[in-house]
Amino acid sequence: MRIAYLITAYSDFRHLERLVGALDDPRAGFLIHIDARSHVPEGVIERLTARGNVVFAPRRPVWWGGWSHVAAILSLMELAVDGDGGYDCCVILSGADYPIRPNDTIFETLAAGGQYINATPGFRPSKPESRVKYYRFDGFDRRNLHNPKTILLRGAETILRTLGIHKRKYPFTQIYSGIVWSALSAPCVRYILDYVRAHPGYTRFFRTAQVPEEMFFQTITGNSPFAAEIRHTPTYIDWDHPSASPPIITEQYLPLLATRPRLFARKFNDHSSPVLDLIDTQLRGIGHHGEMG
Repeated sequence: MRIAYLITAYSDFRHLERLVGALDDPRAGFLIHIDARSHVPEGVIERLTARGNVVFAPRRPVWWGGWSHVAAILSLMELAVDGDGGYDCCVILSGADYPIRPNDTIFETLAAGGQYINATPGFRPSKPESRVKYYRFDGFDRRNLHNPKTILLRGAETILRTLGIHKRKYPFTQIYSGIVWSALSAPCVRYILDYVRAHPGYTRFFRTAQVPEEMFFQTITGNSPFAAEIRHTPTYIDWDHPSASPPIITEQYLPLLATRPRLFARKFNDHSSPVLDLIDTQLRGIGHHGEMG
């Protein structure tokens, strides 16, 4: 059993190094994409590459809410299954994630089979049809409402919507939605890549969607021969927090993480070392110096 960890990162590179160090194992490889717009501190890429099992994908700009994140993940998938790593499973993580179970538990769980991806049939309030029905643009900071490019392109989106210009034909019979962080078998990843290559219209449709990574992979998997193998996502995220985005995991979450059947959690940052130390000792059985407890 060999696992390819596919990691997309754009900040908190000290944490990224700790994430790779925590998951490092003779049975694992790391394929990492770093946002081309990010400044990487000196020495990070050199130290990670020196591990011998870390490969970096060509960097491209990644914009929140746009197609570019899907493109980055697809590039990592291609590296994983088209290369000579012999991987059996691909785990999609962000650079803000961290394991909350021992590595042996992760391997044993994923070796049992299944597609660990959150894929719910249909649209839902948090992932509405408007995300794919109306035309959205990529290549700009959607959340910076003071940026002239943002104002122009979001204004164009509003005009198109007001004029009733939208997509009237969808390239699927049933859509599925959910978070992108997942663990998929190599055959399932190959199926996704083959489907994308054979159906260019599917890709064109999602290129102008909002947050397409929360429907693109789920819809292919949910309509595939692997649908019967779908399990829940392996990553814990606090979606019940009142903030607009999931909060940083703190020590208060430890009792919850101990009982949830998850392998990873998000999110963490460069200042999360104290809670990561507790996760290592209390949940992963690792001492302060990296030895197994």
